[in-house]
Amino acid sequence: MFTVKSAFKHFANQLQQVRFRHSSLNPQQEKVVNQLSVLSAGRKQPKLLKLCNEDYIKHRTVMRAWALVRSNKKKRMQESLRKQYESMEEAAEELKKLSPQLYEIANQHQYGKRFPIELRVPTQYPPRQIWFYDYFPKK
Repeated sequence: MFTVKSAFKHFANQLQQVRFRHSSLNPQQEKVVNQLSVLSAGRKQPKLLKLCNEDYIKHRTVMRAWALVRSNKKKRMQESLRKQYESMEEAAEELKKLSPQLYEIANQHQYGKRFPIELRVPTQYPPRQIWFYDYFPKK
């Protein structure tokens, strides 16, 4: 009888036979390659949990709660960034009203000027070393 399960097994067997025929590696090398492929397990799907109904409900509840915590944190962060952006826009409009010349100078594109490599990239956390006391700029 032809079923999906039997078709899948047949396909998997054919795939392994093709892999084995086209492989230029000996069995020992093949084993090493398979062991190293474990390192790339992040791209593979995790195994399904085999849980009883009660444990499954607990698992789903915890996962939903965690997803809710993450989404709330993301919303707070987006709201904070939105407020910062609106504040910057408001300050720019204020400068434009007070002094159009300063506004133009402040928004002028400076060719050849890039973000200095010496500066630390802005992050959410403070640096491990607060200040470089022996720093001298490149000339």
